[in-house]
Amino acid sequence: MAGPRGEYRKSADRRAQIIEAAFDVFSRGGYTATSVNEIARTVGMTQTGLLHHFAGGKLALLEAVLDSRDQKAESTLQGRTGRDFLAGLVDISRAQAGQRGAVQLYTILSAEATDPAHPAHDHFRERFQRIADAVTAALEETRESGGLRADVDPRKAALSILAMTEGLELLWLNGFDVDMAEDVRRFIGAYLVQPL
Repeated sequence: MAGPRGEYRKSADRRAQIIEAAFDVFSRGGYTATSVNEIARTVGMTQTGLLHHFAGGKLALLEAVLDSRDQKAESTLQGRTGRDFLAGLVDISRAQAGQRGAVQLYTILSAEATDPAHPAHDHFRERFQRIADAVTAALEETRESGGLRADVDPRKAALSILAMTEGLELLWLNGFDVDMAEDVRRFIGAYLVQPL
């Protein structure tokens, strides 16, 4: 089946360029300090032209950037369950080491979004909930197959894994000598009968 053609294809390509520019600009200054005009200038457009593609303005751009990042991470976990899902978390951490801008943007926005009035507050809260639920389910599946240590509470372990992963990213961004993938692998492995 052929892909989009003509004007529709041009519009889709332009949207992708704008999302990439928004990603770069948000990575440098966060959401609050960024203007739609700054993003428009980055792609050589007027603010009006940019709003033709993102009628919801800066908030629509933020949502598109966050959705794009989430889709990339979630595609790594697609169809994986139990122990294999847990190994996928290590794969995501390994990929993050080559995506400093993405990790930095996520860290800045997640900190800003702790304010309940921030437009991405619900997005991050729901995302953390979704991740915690998925990791809990993977640990429960691992327990059912005899692979989880008997003394491990899957929910508490899932929250610890999430906190450890987030903390490692913050340390890495601040120049600490950490190997995110290896540290995540070792941390998750401590909950398992056989390490990852």
